[in-house]
Amino acid sequence: MRVTDLDYPMEKRLIAKLDLMIDRCTGKRKFDNLLIIDGDEGYGKTNMAKAVAYYIAHTTGRPFNLNHMFFDVDAMINFAQTTQDQVIVWDESALEGLASEWQNKTQKKLIKLLMVARKKRHVWIFNIPKYFKLNEYLVADRCIGLIHVYARHEKQLGRFTYYKKKNLQSMYYQWKRKRARGYKRWSSFHGTFPDMTDKIYLEEDYDKLKDKAILSVTESPKKSVEETKLLYLKYKISQLKKTNKSELMRELGIERTNLVKWNKIPLKHPEILEMKGLVTDYR
Repeated sequence: MRVTDLDYPMEKRLIAKLDLMIDRCTGKRKFDNLLIIDGDEGYGKTNMAKAVAYYIAHTTGRPFNLNHMFFDVDAMINFAQTTQDQVIVWDESALEGLASEWQNKTQKKLIKLLMVARKKRHVWIFNIPKYFKLNEYLVADRCIGLIHVYARHEKQLGRFTYYKKKNLQSMYYQWKRKRARGYKRWSSFHGTFPDMTDKIYLEEDYDKLKDKAILSVTESPKKSVEETKLLYLKYKISQLKKTNKSELMRELGIERTNLVKWNKIPLKHPEILEMKGLVTDYR
């Protein structure tokens, strides 16, 4: 079935689930909705989030654009607390692999946000790599449903499975008891989703926001911003020269965790470092 003014395909069973969420947040009672989308990196979480978010926004008359996509939790909290009736996407998957301490602090903020912002009737879509990494309150209590994106035979993108609330709860507690992910056993239905590249907003603009978000959380609190940028630049140059990791750590005076974090920042948006000339010389 083709939907919205953008005329993209969407599974009828998924539409039925989204329509139920719409009824919850547009009726007389003040409900919000939390939908989680999980899956491996590069399998289409953001594509699915855009398709779902735009359908809900278009159906309800709510706005949805790049300003409703968040990587920074504090920025999302400020937006959510000062608005109502919004469709909000939080893309944690862009920051996958960061310190568990950072992730724990983030989840505590999310829990507080959902507790105090319930009556604002927002629709929340959280993009995460693995549903079972989230707190029990987020998954088992607040989440309405889960969409798991995957690639058929590890190469055919655009596939998903949906898990209604009851099934998601059973799958989550199975994980807690047996460490079994349960994607196959608890699935409610399967389907495909469209390629939303450059629809709603340009992917180039999205990538710039993502890169800035990653850089902001990897800056060392013991160094100034400019010092951190220079260290990062040296790291990318050394990476191009295939410098040994141990030598690089000694030379820059940084920990191995920084190498892991910085490796996730592409060197395709030099304006992030505010030193365009230097970066261009070493492309």
